[in-house]
Amino acid sequence: MDLTNIKAIIFDLEGTLLDRQKSREKFIEEQYERFHDYLVRVQASDFRKKFIELDDDEDHDKPDLYKEIIKQFNIDRLTWKDLFNDFEMHFYRYVFPFHDTTYTLQKLKEADYKIGVIANGKSKIKRYRVYALGIESYVTHLTTSEMVGFRKPHPRIYEEIIEKLDVVPEEVVYVGDDALNDVAPARAMGMVSVWYRHGEREDEVIPLESEMDFEITTLEELLDILNIEREAEK
Repeated sequence: MDLTNIKAIIFDLEGTLLDRQKSREKFIEEQYERFHDYLVRVQASDFRKKFIELDDDEDHDKPDLYKEIIKQFNIDRLTWKDLFNDFEMHFYRYVFPFHDTTYTLQKLKEADYKIGVIANGKSKIKRYRVYALGIESYVTHLTTSEMVGFRKPHPRIYEEIIEKLDVVPEEVVYVGDDALNDVAPARAMGMVSVWYRHGEREDEVIPLESEMDFEITTLEELLDILNIEREAEK
């Protein structure tokens, strides 16, 4: 595939630039410890399992998530607001990039590609996560569902970031880990779609061959696709 016309790379945020699994696991572990005295009848493993079961990866659901946790475990010494306030107070500490996130973005920036980031969820949280990841200087534009009023995979959220980057779909490579919210809609709109496959989720949906152009298992592999020379050691 000829990619010489590509001018911009658009990334999904959660699970693509940000190691969502590591970030969430660490937060759950430490939130349980912070409230351990109030959760003596709840096992840490059960708290973790229920949190992950209820979490939709997009942060807007946390009040409902905590209401359900209070209800499911019959917790009477805490309210959902206590847990939610703790989330809002501490979430910024649990932001971990993948090992090659910064390096890959740096190489793309050096190669003069525009870099976009797109995410479902609240703008404040997503902006902070970009900042906390240390990648703010590489990002040309961030688009969130809160800004646009539509959530992935609605076409409008992709159209908005394409307009902001001043490119057309055929000039964009889109990278994401979700087959339904990232890969398939990007390809349908005319972008070159790259699936970031983690292979760690039992329920992972695999895109059809017709829905993706490339598959990667590390972000650095994107540099190979774009013929950007990688350094031997970083």
